[in-house]
Amino acid sequence: MLGLQYVGLALKHWKEWRPKAYRQMQKDGTLNERAQTASKEAAKQVASLMEAGYQKHEAEEVVLPELILLPPEKTR
Repeated sequence: MLGLQYVGLALKHWKEWRPKAYRQMQKDGTLNERAQTASKEAAKQVASLMEAGYQKHEAEEVVLPELILLPPEKTR
């Protein structure tokens, strides 16, 4: 399916850097759905930026930190 290219990246990143949220989504049964939704939205935004003249890597640098490569959880 189109737009799912970032699912694996999201799951890997969330598991390492957002373990509490990752476990909660697993428990709730929403982990894969959320990763797919984030991936589709990221792909949509990357494509939009590319249409506006960004190179793919530039568009990903803008979009991925907002939707896929989320900041680490606080440790306390």
